Amino acid sequence: MTPALERERISTKQQKIAELARRAPQRVLLTLAHHIDLMWMEEAYRRTRKDGAVGVDGVTAAAHEERLQEKLQENLSDLLERFKSGLYRAPPVRRVHIPKDGTKNKTRPIGIPTLEDRILQRAVLTALEPVYEQDFLDCSYGFRPGRSAHQALEVLWQGPMAIAGGWVIDLDIQSYFDITHYWGRSRKGRWVVQRKTARTRFSRAVRQIGDWCRQHRHLPVAVQQQTLSRKLRGHDAYYGLTGNGRALARLRHEVRRQWRKWLNRRSQAARLSWAAFARLVTRYPLPPVRVVHSIYAT
Repeated sequence: MTPALERERISTKQQKIAELARRAPQRVLLTLAHHIDLMWMEEAYRRTRKDGAVGVDGVTAAAHEERLQEKLQENLSDLLERFKSGLYRAPPVRRVHIPKDGTKNKTRPIGIPTLEDRILQRAVLTALEPVYEQDFLDCSYGFRPGRSAHQALEVLWQGPMAIAGGWVIDLDIQSYFDITHYWGRSRKGRWVVQRKTARTRFSRAVRQIGDWCRQHRHLPVAVQQQTLSRKLRGHDAYYGLTGNGRALARLRHEVRRQWRKWLNRRSQAARLSWAAFARLVTRYPLPPVRVVHSIYAT
């Protein structure tokens, strides 16, 4: 059976689970494990990210994937059997502390499970998600399938605009939006809800670009231009909101400053003046600002 047909069959099963949960919200579903079979596990494997950090087993994603691919069905069948028989024991989750934005000494803890554990988690999530989706309100957006922070931002923008004012209280998931909201004047002089990249996120983006330019300053200029362009397009894909054009333009300016700075440190040769750098950027241009998430889009 092709992966497309497998996904279609799993989607049909999910729809049946969702319909059952929707029709009988008070009913307790004692088990959904019978839905998880080898086909289900194979789809879970396809949906699992394999480029993440390693878990407590220390096995890299590439090595783990190579081992699984050699006997994929056999390994997934073994994992499925251990899961259904109750013999599976999840290994400890590796705890890593990463720097917290906007602070000097604080860190944010994250957990990194093994790849095998992520596959099984994905399989269980695929079975449970249709049940719990029925309990969420329409105003809920966090970590839901088919929903994103940008959709929540759109609703957040529409609410105050509809009543021409009011207060917005940011609660619950910290740094979910990474966007600062404030009242400002439109070009026509009207009061509107405006948005800009949070200061800590902007500073982090500039710092990461500078680090990359420093580490890769000896690469050919064309290669650097291609990578920097991808990074800017990726930034626009998230922060490219109506009203945030100024912050996007500022980032372009900072990227050019960092790029020129580290190109100048490639050797002891003559320094690259701003005029010479302008000619270089004309030959190797960076992408212009792009508002990806426009409130005016039809």
